Amino acid sequence: MMRLRVLAGASLLIFFCAGTATAACDALAQIAKATNAGNEALAKQIAGMPKPGCTADDKAMINRVAALASFNRIVGAVGQGANLADFERELEAIRTSNSAPWQVFDALGDINRDRRTYEAAARYYQLALEDAGNEVLTPQWMAPDQAYIVRLDHMATEMRLASPNPVKLTVRGACKISYRGVSLKKKSTPVRYVFGTAEFTPEGLASARDLSECLKSVKPKAITLTGHTDPVGTQEANRVLSLARADALAGYLVAEGYAGVWKTLGKGEDEPFKADDASAYDEETLNQMNRRVEVDVEN
Repeated sequence: MMRLRVLAGASLLIFFCAGTATAACDALAQIAKATNAGNEALAKQIAGMPKPGCTADDKAMINRVAALASFNRIVGAVGQGANLADFERELEAIRTSNSAPWQVFDALGDINRDRRTYEAAARYYQLALEDAGNEVLTPQWMAPDQAYIVRLDHMATEMRLASPNPVKLTVRGACKISYRGVSLKKKSTPVRYVFGTAEFTPEGLASARDLSECLKSVKPKAITLTGHTDPVGTQEANRVLSLARADALAGYLVAEGYAGVWKTLGKGEDEPFKADDASAYDEETLNQMNRRVEVDVEN
């Protein structure tokens, strides 16, 4: 379940020695060497010292590398059998220091997922995705690969669907459908409805409103809304209901100002949500995850 990975080694030193950092900022090269050597104490010491010749961006990167030094030590401990949750307080301290890289948010997402606090997990995975997509704060050597970006998006989606309360599609800044060139056009949204109807619940209305704000940010020329249901009831009834729910969402989005082309589909129970680990959920939570509207955005 844990996919934590050490991020250090030659990549840090190569990055700084290649001249990407400000030439006058010696602290960057020093903290890279300390982190590569696994010397967390020295990395923290360098981060806390005056930094002559360093720009504001340099100083921010120094703090993030110091955070990575701590994170790498935690990863090593977990690899030796330690419980990730035992490091939650330390990870939270890194997060609140405003220097946390995406790996810290990802780890906090894992902790909260295992605890079944899905709302918090959704926010942390989304923050990890958004931080990873920031190419200024997360240069290429620090970034996740394409497969991991897709995973972060999937986990954020899964946790939104499992959460009892609505969680926004974006936590920081504008809504996006691409991160570091990786297309993430499909958004599974937990728009909830009164049982057996196409009428929004209060939570469903909040999710519909969130999707509307996302579309205003992305400004797509076309969208496809695909309704899905749980397997309760007959296949035909569920297919009709899923289409009615997609139509209801489309009507809401248009009324809220969406002016692009749209179409709706109803899949009923035929395409259940593919959870990362379905055995981690009870039947009702799995059914809740299946009750969703998938939005495919075309730019």
